[in-house]
Amino acid sequence: MNTRTRRPALVLAAAATAAALALAGCTAGGGDSDADSITILTAASPGTPGGDLFQSVIDDFTEESGITVNVEFGGEEVPLVFETSVAANKQADLVNINPVANPLSWIDNGIVVPVDQYLDEWGLTDRLLPAALAEWTRDSDGQVQGFPFEGYQWPVWFNTALFDQAGVDIPTTTDELIDAAAALRAAGIQPFAIGGNDWSGQKLLLQIAQSYLTPDEAKEVFTNGGWCSTPAALKGLELFVELRDAGVFIDDAGGLEASSMSAAFYTGQAAMMSAGSWEMANVEEPLAPNVLFGGFPVPADGEYDMPTAYQGTANGYWISTKGVEKIDLIRQFIEYLYSPEVAARYVNEAQVITALETDPALLDSDINPLLAQITSELPATVEYAVHPDKYIPGTLTEQFIRQTALAFQPGTTADAACAALDSVYGG
Repeated sequence: MNTRTRRPALVLAAAATAAALALAGCTAGGGDSDADSITILTAASPGTPGGDLFQSVIDDFTEESGITVNVEFGGEEVPLVFETSVAANKQADLVNINPVANPLSWIDNGIVVPVDQYLDEWGLTDRLLPAALAEWTRDSDGQVQGFPFEGYQWPVWFNTALFDQAGVDIPTTTDELIDAAAALRAAGIQPFAIGGNDWSGQKLLLQIAQSYLTPDEAKEVFTNGGWCSTPAALKGLELFVELRDAGVFIDDAGGLEASSMSAAFYTGQAAMMSAGSWEMANVEEPLAPNVLFGGFPVPADGEYDMPTAYQGTANGYWISTKGVEKIDLIRQFIEYLYSPEVAARYVNEAQVITALETDPALLDSDINPLLAQITSELPATVEYAVHPDKYIPGTLTEQFIRQTALAFQPGTTADAACAALDSVYGG
């Protein structure tokens, strides 16, 4: 599960509150008023491997503990639902969402509490992966915002059968990528599927745009802008334009979204896509044996020596200020959810990469080959670029996506693209 875009700060009018609360539905009655119940607001969708497992874990927890867990489903609108419910004093005790955009301001706004004091008390500090814990730690004051749970790898997916059909090798440099795209097109195959009109295109463009930036420089530009005045950033945008004009991306990429990207790759129409590990559960035969995970090819004179990918935490659990009133019930739920046995279920049953140290003895011997590949083989073949979501101010997210979408349109120059990005920051 991954949060793609987030709305800017809300005007909490009564009408907005009613609309947002209408999006949520409880799986058990009674709300969170009972002394032996808690409420969780989540984006986990019923009918998906992760969503169904989540409900199964809750059912098992209730049977074991006697604590009722009421689940509200907010879908992609979890921050909207939560923020409006706060205005009505009907907020959930726990919120299950990732640390990007609006949620990054929740501690400052006094609607969730930092969890530093609970990490050691509840036995989580040594079980959480250091990188996940670092991602959830605020740069401004060192406070930990919540409990990271689901991790992810975000590589490039290659369909090796289509590369074989076109008679071309998997590219590792941008020059090789341009040549491979030409060969694939000559064989009647679309090269790189991407949703240029939404979050998926935004992430890919920013991955390419930081090809010549050091990590610290990338963080600075993501946070404060300066795309046109930073030579290495402009050079990265020029590289993107070169790739676009060379036909690397799927036809009409600027009008597509992530769902179209996935469909093109899964149906064998496109040879590559950039997608997170949460998509692995959707891969079926006969495609699965042909999927190779790798990084996005890099320029020979760039900052990275190996192809790049993203990694991070897809979601975790935030304690609302109202939830503190039921902290002992929350403790029991978190300790159960983060237990080695339950964490292993997420790997075995939902093909989820967790933010926890996993006990190998608890993993199935016939673990999904794609999961094994993405966790054990991929990290040795890529370098990790700076994920922009932690650094681009949350209130700018949707504006930023609109401006990056322009860069996918034919004819948009690197100068025009950098000016559009800088305009988001008021430049």
